[in-house]
Amino acid sequence: MTDLAPDARPSTREANKALARRWFDEGWSRGMLDVADQIFAPDFLLGGRAVGPAGPKESVRLRRTAFSGLTVEVKLQVAEGPWVTSWYTTRGTHVGEFAGIAPTGRVISSEGIQLWRVENGRVVEDRNIFDVTRVLAQLRSPEGKSP
Repeated sequence: MTDLAPDARPSTREANKALARRWFDEGWSRGMLDVADQIFAPDFLLGGRAVGPAGPKESVRLRRTAFSGLTVEVKLQVAEGPWVTSWYTTRGTHVGEFAGIAPTGRVISSEGIQLWRVENGRVVEDRNIFDVTRVLAQLRSPEGKSP
């Protein structure tokens, strides 16, 4: 018999991973912003700041305006207790202003790592690192590639 804490059961870990994959697929890749109300807690913290579901909705809206065909592919997930980490790759075509850069029409690709804390099936906290430097390098370089 395994002595796992209740919040460390494999089913909880898998449910937390599925929740993250759902947001990447439905929210980021398909632009279904209303799903944020089901995924994020009303007092959801983004980088330590209380933004609720409106915060993730705005992030997706802004990025999908700047990059058409935006997709997010999860490469690896690790879950422990209430925490789930996702390593992901984004791709999209630069069609709107981003970081002060006018549309280039270039297809960009970059990576990020997201760390979520999940309680009662809703995300309550997010910490993430996204390689925006790589995106900017692709948009600014003459060939459209990262140096």
